[in-house]
Amino acid sequence: MQTNIAEQYKNTALGQEADTILRSCVHCGFCTAHCPTYLLLGHEPDSPRGRIYLIKRILEGETPTQKTQLHLDRCLTCLSCMTTCPSGVDYMHLVDHARVHIEKTYTRSLGDRLLRAILAIVVPNPALFRLSL
Repeated sequence: MQTNIAEQYKNTALGQEADTILRSCVHCGFCTAHCPTYLLLGHEPDSPRGRIYLIKRILEGETPTQKTQLHLDRCLTCLSCMTTCPSGVDYMHLVDHARVHIEKTYTRSLGDRLLRAILAIVVPNPALFRLSL
C-alpha cells in the first residue's frame, strides 16, 4: 500500500514502524473471513483491512473522528487476522499505536468516559467484579 505519512509522524519511531506495517498489507482480504466483528456486522471499516485504511488516514494527517474511534474500539484484538495474513502484517502493533494516538487526540463523550472509568475500577478488582455480577 502506498502511504504518505504526515510530517509530524514521518521521523518518529511510531511513524516509521507504522509505515512499514502499512506497506506490507496487500489488501487480499483473507483477514476478513476470520474477523469476528466483520463477520457479525459486515461493514468494511469493521474488518482488519478497513481499520488499516482508517489508521493510514490518521497517519497521513486526518483528525480521528468518533467513527474512527468506534471502529477501532470494536476490534477484539483476537489476532485471528494475523494468523491468516499471507503478507505477515503486524496488525496488533498497528492497532495498539492507533488506539494510543486516539486516546491522546480524541475526547470521548462523558458517558463513554464514565463507563470506562467504572470498568477500570471494577474489572481488575475481584471483589467488586463479583459484587457487580
